[in-house]
Amino acid sequence: MASGKALIAVCLLLLWSTAGAQEMVSSPGWSSLTPEQKTILAPAARDWDHLSSLQRKRLLSAAQHYPKLSPTEQARFEKNIPIWTHLSKATRDQARHNYKVFHALPPEKRAAIKSRWRAHHSSVTASGVPVLTQTVPVSSSQPTPAVVTGSVPSSGALPGAPVPAGKTP
Repeated sequence: MASGKALIAVCLLLLWSTAGAQEMVSSPGWSSLTPEQKTILAPAARDWDHLSSLQRKRLLSAAQHYPKLSPTEQARFEKNIPIWTHLSKATRDQARHNYKVFHALPPEKRAAIKSRWRAHHSSVTASGVPVLTQTVPVSSSQPTPAVVTGSVPSSGALPGAPVPAGKTP
């Protein structure tokens, strides 16, 4: 009976050490990246060692596609990496879901949504009304929660916030 428990313990130890070794191989540290990967992923360098294995894999996959992007897309990629790495897993998953849903729409519906978004965004920024945006912490080890992008209405209430009974926004 004791030898059976010892055998199980040894098997579990071997499985744990094998899984740890696979994790190290599949999710390299910053120092293990190629110079090209380091250049492309430089905006995530400070946070690299704190990212999950899945985040690292996805960023490495994105880095493979980076050279094929237009200069505008490359600039957007570089700007968004620090924001993306600080989002919670739930927020990143929701963004991926929204992306899939949007791209599953017919082209004319996607164009209509883009047109409405551009009109809304340009009217909000042109009117001088403050726009809430995602900010990236400079020295905090804790990521900031994602903030919904939009304008603050004149009532001071945030869009989607509950309205007290008997009040209209």
